Amino acid sequence: MEFSELSRPWRARGHSNLRGALLLCHGFTGSPQSMRPWGEDHAGRGWEVELPLLPGHATDWRELARTRWQDWYGHVRGVAEELSAEHGPIAVGGLSMGGALSLLLAADPGLRGRIAALVLVNPGLSLPPVAALSGLIAPFVPTLPGIASDIAAPGVSEEGYDRLPVRAVGELRGLFSQVRRSLDAVDVPVLLATSREDHTVPARDSRAIAAGVRGPVERLPLLRSHHVATLDHDAPLLFDTSARFLDQHVPEPKGRPV
Repeated sequence: MEFSELSRPWRARGHSNLRGALLLCHGFTGSPQSMRPWGEDHAGRGWEVELPLLPGHATDWRELARTRWQDWYGHVRGVAEELSAEHGPIAVGGLSMGGALSLLLAADPGLRGRIAALVLVNPGLSLPPVAALSGLIAPFVPTLPGIASDIAAPGVSEEGYDRLPVRAVGELRGLFSQVRRSLDAVDVPVLLATSREDHTVPARDSRAIAAGVRGPVERLPLLRSHHVATLDHDAPLLFDTSARFLDQHVPEPKGRPV
């Protein structure tokens, strides 16, 4: 598909009355377009927002097939380091695979004290058993149908790949395995938003995350949205709840005028 300017990396900087810094992570085969309304909403509330484009995304599925999960994680980790060096402890939000990346940031011992809170929207943690065969299948079946645009709202679409590179599925499986092993190290507050009807990520993934992390968890049911809830009917509820949650759990940025 054609990707618009909304799929490029985006940032909101230079607030005169800064509330804090927020890193947003998009999902597998998706792009910043799916997170842009969330970023714009929180920028309007005084948050400095960074919305990076993950390596291999919003170009061509062949580019994604050449990346590893460590490339995706290394990219968002670098942004988190930059933001926290400038502002102190930051907030991180993620959709789907972006939620898994967010959890890994919070579990990273090198970022201890730099991540103050997480907002996870339909975070992924598991794949069907057949994903274990992705390395064997990829040379013969390089792609499968895409998973973008699981949205209930009519006329709304997500910018993502039309084809799902099977080799990259193996990398996603590796990322999820690492996150599952790291859940017990996540001790920051978590807002966990889960759609009642999601055709991409099973609700059991949210339940496993809520049971596995050590920090306090607040649950937010999304009753009118499918997987890409950031573009769906419940987006206003999600954004309002996220802003309230982050105000409660993220400290004032260093250097903010009193």
